[in-house]
Amino acid sequence: MTEGNKRTNDLPEGARTFPLTNLALGNRTSALALLAMVALIGIASYVSIPKESSPEITIPMISIATYYPGVSPKDMETLVTRPIEEEVNKIPEVTDLTSTSDQGLSYIIAEFSSDMDMDEAMAKIREKVDLAKPELPADVEQPILSEFNFAEFPIMQVNVSGEYDLVRLKEVAEDVQDRLEQIPQILEVRLSGGLEREVRVDVDLEKLKFYNIAFNDVIEAIAAENVTIPGGTIDVGAQKYMVRIDGEFTDPRRIEDVVVALQDGAPIYVRDVATVDFGFADRTSYARLDGRAVVTLDIIKRSGENIIETSDAVKAAIAQMEPTFPPTTVVKLTSDQSEDIRSMVASLENNIISGLILVVAVLLFFLGVRNASFVGISIPASMLLSFIVMKILGISMNMVVLFALILALGMLVDNAIVVVENIYRHLEEGYDNVTAARLGAGEVAIPVITSTLTTVMAFVPLLFWPDIVGEFMGYLPKTLIITLSSSLFVAIVLVPVLCAMFMKLDNVPPRPLRPAARWAMLGVAGLVLLMVAASNPLTAVLLTATAVGLVVLHRSLLDRLGRWFQDVAVPRVVEWYSRRLRWALHHRLVVVGGMATAFVVIVMAFGVFNAGVEFFPESIPPAQIGIQVDVPSGTSSAFTDGIVRRIEERLQGFEGIRDAESVVATVNESGTGNPFMGSGEGNVTVSFVDYDKRSYDVFRTLRELQQRIGAGIAGADITVTRPDNGPPTGKPVNIELVGPDVDQLRVLADSVLAVLKAAPVYAKLEGLDSDMRSQRPELVVEVDRERAALYDLSTSQVGMTIRTAIQGTEAAKFRDGNDEYDIMVRLAEPYRASPDALGDLTVFAEGRQVPLSSVATWRMDEGLGVVKRR
Repeated sequence: MTEGNKRTNDLPEGARTFPLTNLALGNRTSALALLAMVALIGIASYVSIPKESSPEITIPMISIATYYPGVSPKDMETLVTRPIEEEVNKIPEVTDLTSTSDQGLSYIIAEFSSDMDMDEAMAKIREKVDLAKPELPADVEQPILSEFNFAEFPIMQVNVSGEYDLVRLKEVAEDVQDRLEQIPQILEVRLSGGLEREVRVDVDLEKLKFYNIAFNDVIEAIAAENVTIPGGTIDVGAQKYMVRIDGEFTDPRRIEDVVVALQDGAPIYVRDVATVDFGFADRTSYARLDGRAVVTLDIIKRSGENIIETSDAVKAAIAQMEPTFPPTTVVKLTSDQSEDIRSMVASLENNIISGLILVVAVLLFFLGVRNASFVGISIPASMLLSFIVMKILGISMNMVVLFALILALGMLVDNAIVVVENIYRHLEEGYDNVTAARLGAGEVAIPVITSTLTTVMAFVPLLFWPDIVGEFMGYLPKTLIITLSSSLFVAIVLVPVLCAMFMKLDNVPPRPLRPAARWAMLGVAGLVLLMVAASNPLTAVLLTATAVGLVVLHRSLLDRLGRWFQDVAVPRVVEWYSRRLRWALHHRLVVVGGMATAFVVIVMAFGVFNAGVEFFPESIPPAQIGIQVDVPSGTSSAFTDGIVRRIEERLQGFEGIRDAESVVATVNESGTGNPFMGSGEGNVTVSFVDYDKRSYDVFRTLRELQQRIGAGIAGADITVTRPDNGPPTGKPVNIELVGPDVDQLRVLADSVLAVLKAAPVYAKLEGLDSDMRSQRPELVVEVDRERAALYDLSTSQVGMTIRTAIQGTEAAKFRDGNDEYDIMVRLAEPYRASPDALGDLTVFAEGRQVPLSSVATWRMDEGLGVVKRR
C-alpha cells in the first residue's frame, strides 16, 4: 500500500456506521443462517398461505329473508316486513334499513358501520326478530338471517348432465354433493336444478260437493293416518316388548285407501274424491349448460382455506367417482375462480424470475456479475420475508395482494443497488470487505431508510379508506408496506453480510471457499430447490435453467461485454452527461423556465385529452358476459324459460360466441331475482376461453349483444353486462325517489327516465333503468263479514281455506328408505286455474258445508309488483 492509502481494517475518524448492520457483520454466520431460514420458512409460508380470488371481507350488512308462499307483495309488506322493520329499526347501530316485499318474500337489509362487530350485530338482529315473531302470521316460515361475506360466495360450479331423466340426474348430483361435502376444505355444497319428487293429492271439487265433504277433511284424514305412535311396553313372561303403532304409509297408493268420511255406514275413501300421484313438485327453476339440462352444485369453501387446493380436491373427488356414473354422464366445471388465482400466481413467479434475470443482466454491466448477484438475491429474499410476515398476520394471497406484490417488484432492488454500489466503492478505495461493508452500508443507511419511508408513507393514507371499498383495497397498502420494509431489512442487514463474505474487485482472484462453507451453501440451495419443486415443479425447472443459462452466458459473452461497457461505454456516457450538466448549471433560468413551461403544457394537455376517471379499469377484456332477463311480476317461470331459450338460440348467430368456453342459463321464479347480486329471473352467462386463445374481440361481442340480442323479444327487459371489477360498489350514480304514495312514485320515476333519455348525456349512459316493477295481476277475494258471521265463520277461516286449496298444504311425510317426500294436498289443476270454480269451494261451519260464494265475492285487479321501503 502507498503512503496515501488508508489502512484497510480501520475506520476513518468520524465514519458513519449503522448499528443493525454492525450487529449482522459481527455475527456473519448467524446472519447467513437467518438468510437460509428466510428462504426455507418463506417458501413454506408461500405454499401454505391461503390463496383466494377476493379478500375475505365482511360486508357490514345483515339480511333478513322471510318466505310466505302465495302472499301478494302488499300483504307481505303489511304482515311481515313492517313488524320486523319496526323492531330492527330500534337498534341504534343500524345506519340504514332497506326492504323489498315481493310475492311470497320479505327481504330486509340492515346496514351497520364498517367498524361494527358483526357477531354482536347478528345477536342484536336476532333478538329483535324474535321480538317481532308474535306479530307475524302463524304459518309464515322462520326468518333467515345471513351475513354478506365474500368467503360465502361459490368458488366454482359443478354441472352434472346426462342423457336420462331429470330425476335420475338429480340423484347422481346428490351423490356428488355427498362426496364433495366430505372434503375438509369445503363448507357447503348447494344443489339447484332437477325435479323434486312429492306425493300429490289432487282433490276433485265436484266430487267433494257430491259427497258433501270439506276440503280440510281430506287433509285431516291423511295426517291422522300417517303416524307412528309408541304404545309403551308390556311384559310377557320374562321378556319385555315395546309396543309401536305403525301407521306410516309404505306405498303412496295406500293413501287412496284412507277413509275420509262415513255416509250411511259406507266409507268414503280418498280415491273417491282425489287422485294420488307420486310425481314432481311444480317446477320453478331451470338450468342448462351449453343447451343441455343440468343440475348445478355451487361449491363454497371454508374461510381461510386455499382455493387452489380446494379446487384440486374437488377435481380429484369427481375423477374418483367417474367410474360409478351412469353412461352419458358429463360433469363440467364452470366459474372456477382458482384458474384466475393460478394465472396470477404464475405471473408473480414469472415476474420474480424475469426480474431477477433483468436486474442481474443490467447491473453486471456496471458492477460485474458477482456484485450484480448480490442485488439480484434481494428480490427473492425480500419476497420470501414478506411471505413470512403475511403468514403471521393472516393475510391471504388474493388478487389485490398479488397485484401489490407484482407492483412492488420494481422497487425491491432500489435499496440493495445503493448499498452494494457504495460498498463496492469503498472496496475499491482499499478497505477490506468487512470494513467496506460497514462504511458502505452505514453511509447510506439513513438516506435509504428515509427513501423507503417516504415511499411507504405515500401508501399509508390508503389504510384509512373507509367502508367496504377501504376494507377491500386495504390489502394493497398493507402488502406494499410489508414488502418494501422487507426489502429495507434485506438491504441493510443481509446484503452487507453477503458483500463482506463474497464481494471482490474485478482484478482480484476469488478466494476459495472452505469445503464446509461450500457444502453448506450447496445444501441450502438444494433444499430450497426441492421445496420450490414440491410447490411448483415448473418454477424449479425455470430457476435451474436460468441459473445454468446465466453462468454459460456470462462465461461466453457477458463477462467480456461487461468489461467493455465499464471501461469504454460508461466513461463516454459520463463525459456526455457532464457536459450537459455544466451547460445546465450555467443556464439555470433557461432550465427552470423550460421545466415550468413543460409542466403547464402537460397540465393543459391532461385537461384537453383527459380520458376520464374510473375506480377499476374497464379496458381489460372480460372473461364473462352476462345477459339478464327481467320479466313483469307474476310471469310464470315457464314463460321466462322460453325467452331464455330464444336468447340461447340467438347466441349461436354471433361470431364472437365461437370463443365461448361455456354458456350457462338459469331461470328462477318471478320475483326471486336478487338485486344485491345483480341477478334477474333469467340469467345467461357466457364464459370465454383464455385471452391468448381468443380469435374475436370480446368488447365487440359485448357491443353486438347489447345492440341485437333482445331485438324483437317482447315481455321482458334484457340487459347485457360485463362483471364488475373490484368490490361491490353499486351503480356509479343512483337517483332515489322516496314518498308515501307508490303510484305517484311510479309516475315520477317514469318522468325522470323520460328526462334522462331525452338529455344529450343519454348516449353516454349504460344500463339506465328503474327498479319500479310493473303491477302484478291479482284475484281479490272480499269476505262479507256479516254473512260470514251468520255461519260463525271468520275472514281468517275463509282465507286459510282458499290458501290451502290453491297453494296446497303438506298433510304429512312419505318416507322411502332414507328419503323423505312431502304429501301435498290441493285442488286439482282445472279448479285452481279457474277463478269461478272458487265459488264452489266449501267451508265447514256449524256442522254443514258453506259454499264460498255464500260469504265472499271476488274480482280481477292489479296489485303492486314489488314494495320497496327505506
